[in-house]
Amino acid sequence: MAERQDVSDFRQTVIEGLASSSRCRHLTAGLLARTADWAVARHAKPGPALKAAKRKLHQVFGAYAVKLDSLEHHLDALEAGDETHAVCRRILRLHHSTAERLSFVESFHATIWNHCGTPRHILDLAAGLNAFSLPFSGLDPAVCYTAIEIDRRMVDAVSRFLAVTHRPGGCLWHDVLDGIPPANADVALVLKTLPCLERQKPGAAVDLMHRLEDIPDIVVSYPVRSLGGVRKNMPQTYRAQAQALAAASGRDITFLDLNQEIVAVLSHH
Repeated sequence: MAERQDVSDFRQTVIEGLASSSRCRHLTAGLLARTADWAVARHAKPGPALKAAKRKLHQVFGAYAVKLDSLEHHLDALEAGDETHAVCRRILRLHHSTAERLSFVESFHATIWNHCGTPRHILDLAAGLNAFSLPFSGLDPAVCYTAIEIDRRMVDAVSRFLAVTHRPGGCLWHDVLDGIPPANADVALVLKTLPCLERQKPGAAVDLMHRLEDIPDIVVSYPVRSLGGVRKNMPQTYRAQAQALAAASGRDITFLDLNQEIVAVLSHH
């Protein structure tokens, strides 16, 4: 019993260390606990375990860090009456994933809706700042948009944006690896997210597809090059992964014609 208590205390020390870190404290409690479990299983002392846990979180999320210090300034400008599209372009440049898509953001959305049809309710998983692409989506502002994000700062920013622009929906502070809250959506967006989930938990992509079973169309996307700009056979690798994912989840797959990003729609038969 004493040894079990020691392990529990060890784990709690690592969790508290992550929760007090300026880089990690905005992440969901479930993610911090899961990362602490991973580190405790590999290290005998709290100090090295905490360092390893912080390093793992940085490896998974650090490369996609948002320049959040300027995000509130842009939202202030939006509330003060600055032109919505101009402000959203500035915000989309703050995150690597959305900045990479900015040059073709209108055609990106148009191609998806041409295939799926106009949605009534979108569920956006691990959404980042993708909500700020809504003004370029070609969709009516009455379309409901629900986002899920692990970083509380982005949750607050997206919630504020939806309120300012009078769009229905919301942004939930939640880790998709802990399950999917109920959402009566007809399209789910899982954009440049699956490789990151797989690094945290092998098999997470298939599990996620099963959790989204009730949603007719799931749009998944993958980058065509690394953050450093190298392709490294990524298009071939990720196309094969998407095909395997469709087969494992019992869905049809259609690749959309977007050379700048690998985009596939997984649909019910």
